[in-house]
Amino acid sequence: MKMGMSQTKTPHDIQAGGNSQMARQVQIALIDDIDGSEASESIAFSIAGQHFEIDLNDEHAAQFHAAIEPYIEAARSSKQTAASEAPAIRAWAKENNIKVNARGRLNAEVVDAYNAAMRKGGRARTK
Repeated sequence: MKMGMSQTKTPHDIQAGGNSQMARQVQIALIDDIDGSEASESIAFSIAGQHFEIDLNDEHAAQFHAAIEPYIEAARSSKQTAASEAPAIRAWAKENNIKVNARGRLNAEVVDAYNAAMRKGGRARTK
């Protein structure tokens, strides 16, 4: 992900006596990784055990989804969960009053419920 930053001075940045305080406004802009235009979304995907993320504008995102759609349609779902996802799953389960251990393997039913909630917008409650 490429980021752009800008600094904006406000009227109270310049004060009498030479003292000044700098106000800072940081803006993060998604930049399309294909052509450098403004991106509208970040897409995370995995293949051959490697995880990737790409920022794309609407046109490129549609092309990406169209290109992989036949493969997704033919593929079977995997229940593998990356270790990096475990904290998010545990936090989601806690928010949804689902008991999970602080450490160790996550129950497949909890992972399935989390994945289903994320497909529905990420805030769905299961119980």
